[in-house]
Amino acid sequence: MEYRGIDVSKWQGTIDWAKVKNSGAEFAIIRVGYGMYENQKDSQFENNYAGCLKNNIPVGVYFYSYALNTQEAKKEAEVVLNWLNGRELNLPVYFDIEDKTQQNLGKTTLTNMCIAFCEEIEKAGYWAGVYANKYWFTDLLDNVAISNRFTCWVAQYNSVNTYTGKYDMWQYTSSGSTDGIDGNVDLNILYRDIFTNSTGTVPTSELPNLSNYKGTSIVDALKQNGIDSSFDNRKRLYALAGFTDEYTGSAIQNLNLLSKLGGNVDVSSNYYPIPSYDGNSLVDALKGIGVDSSFENRKKIAAKNNVNNYRGTAYQNNKLLKLLKKGKLLKV
Repeated sequence: MEYRGIDVSKWQGTIDWAKVKNSGAEFAIIRVGYGMYENQKDSQFENNYAGCLKNNIPVGVYFYSYALNTQEAKKEAEVVLNWLNGRELNLPVYFDIEDKTQQNLGKTTLTNMCIAFCEEIEKAGYWAGVYANKYWFTDLLDNVAISNRFTCWVAQYNSVNTYTGKYDMWQYTSSGSTDGIDGNVDLNILYRDIFTNSTGTVPTSELPNLSNYKGTSIVDALKQNGIDSSFDNRKRLYALAGFTDEYTGSAIQNLNLLSKLGGNVDVSSNYYPIPSYDGNSLVDALKGIGVDSSFENRKKIAAKNNVNNYRGTAYQNNKLLKLLKKGKLLKV
């Protein structure tokens, strides 16, 4: 199966997304921004995101990096997450690494930068990927280390892609055209159904379905379905299922994983009840279910739910509120 799509930034100006949809575009990757500072968000990001949603175009984002080390890459990831502010994506968050200021940093540093960025993105519940051209993937990055962990998007402007590494998407031209956009636009072919329609880290089709199991043991459930039940594989599945805390094999983690994979278990007693509240205030939502909404208690709740260094920011509160409304906010 192949899917045809575009990637855009502010350089495409104001886009008529209805015309883009009607032209046959099956997905869009839009630039969220660049650099490490809040004022470097792409000026058309909000318009492009809204246009994709309004016209039911599956959407992902890419971020142009200027990082020179892993700490800066992590800082860039933090800025991206602030811009995204918990909103849903259908496709991954891609780390675009190609700037000339980075190319002499060495393969180890560059690869570690990619991994550092992607890990931070995945901790927030998104699926992460790396974008680079054929030369970068072949000569400047450890493409095996990257592709074994994250989805890859390779650029080579050619009628045939001669890159021999593993990839899921190919950007084959920067001089394409489509209705709804004035001037040139990048065109892409996606070779894998990676439309998640959620903030999940991977499409659910890549996670095992354990709905035929009626017990409470994740190990037995995996064995029953002929799936590796080792600690390492459970740890891998735990991360793929979107959990962001470190997997230690605890009873509650195993129950949560089993429930996530469709097992017939009840873990509701470990979570706060879903509020009837429809607003955007975590404080009001907690008050509505009779839970202490003070900063100190919210800090405890945040720590329990792996929202680290809680400061009461809008992004942190929104993340906790989304968990609460989904019935997935762990009790303290």
